[in-house]
Amino acid sequence: MNHRFTPLLPKDPLQGPVLVLAAHPDDEVIGAGAMLAFHARRGHAITVVHATDGAKGDPAAREDDICAVRRREGKEALQRLGVGEPQHWDLPDGELPEHLTALTDRIRAAIAAVQPKTLYSFWFGEAHRDHRAVAAATAAAASALPADCRCLLFGVNHVVPGGVLFDTTDTYPAKYRALQAYASQNVYVDLPGMSEHRDRAATVNLDIGGVLYGEMFADLRPAELPRAAQLATELHGLLLRDES
Repeated sequence: MNHRFTPLLPKDPLQGPVLVLAAHPDDEVIGAGAMLAFHARRGHAITVVHATDGAKGDPAAREDDICAVRRREGKEALQRLGVGEPQHWDLPDGELPEHLTALTDRIRAAIAAVQPKTLYSFWFGEAHRDHRAVAAATAAAASALPADCRCLLFGVNHVVPGGVLFDTTDTYPAKYRALQAYASQNVYVDLPGMSEHRDRAATVNLDIGGVLYGEMFADLRPAELPRAAQLATELHGLLLRDES
């Protein structure tokens, strides 16, 4: 029985164009913000999608007001990473599973337009129903991806089990500053502080000087996505005693 420590991989082989599929403004920064800063520094074309309007992000606020706030904060956060303005699909927040067909069609169209060499989106074991819907739609649209696309799937609610690790020590400060842009959320949840703990903890099994922060992903090819989705969904349901 061999060790199965998460391998630390080089970032240099990663290529653009980059497509990022997120459910809400902030998901992609929490899950992959430091890597997006890396791509931006390399000059790679980056397309970020926010599938929902974020209107249910703060129950105490009027939906139209919080939607504008989330959009403004999401744009500012990406600017701090060196990434341009995201696409806003404005599907209803919290209801993506009810719009799975439309979501899959939109993702398939985005893939056709971008033809990504690197894809960032959710791992299939997420907790939030919108995250799981984006993950399921991505798997359903996987046949549209270039066969050699690197699919790097991140966790927001849960850490990806196993997978691969990238050293983000050099770009983590940009991620931290980006997370500070979500002022409306940081009133009640410390996104920068929690991210710092998690990205620091990702390096727990490394004994490499100077590697202080990392981001972890499931590293898959398009043809592997449907099977990975099935296995992860079955395991998640077993662990949580929930088949939904």
